[in-house]
Amino acid sequence: MVVRRLTARFAAAMEWWEELDEAEKLLAWMATGMYWGTFYGTYVRRGKLAIPESDYLLTSIYEVPQAKKKAFEANWSDQARLAQRQPGYEWTRTYKAIDWAEAPFQYISFRMWDQAGSYYRMVQFDSTWKELTKRVAETCASQKDTVYRILVDDSVKRIIE
Repeated sequence: MVVRRLTARFAAAMEWWEELDEAEKLLAWMATGMYWGTFYGTYVRRGKLAIPESDYLLTSIYEVPQAKKKAFEANWSDQARLAQRQPGYEWTRTYKAIDWAEAPFQYISFRMWDQAGSYYRMVQFDSTWKELTKRVAETCASQKDTVYRILVDDSVKRIIE
């Protein structure tokens, strides 16, 4: 019974389609594409919203006396290992100046977090972080932290399967 009704409806739809002229068929195809494009675009957008991208880049520059270089690196490494175990941590890149005397700062560190709250949760509530920060401050002459936001991202993202 159901199959017979479906067959009759399909036959009626085919008869209706054959009676359309070329412009009406084109309009029907365009409408169909618009609806499917809307559904697919909404699906893709919701997928991107479900997986947010990191947006909190903390940059720290350090001026370190030559005599305290090894102590600074040891304390900074301890601090970096602690940060790596925190929720929301993404990555760290640190660079050391080649020309120690002429550089405006000796170390620059870039640390990416998924959001500001993840970083501030660690800074405010982790007593180990506070102790390590105090040790790093004792070994460097000055430290300056700056937060950056991504305005344009022209990097190529690749998915290897």
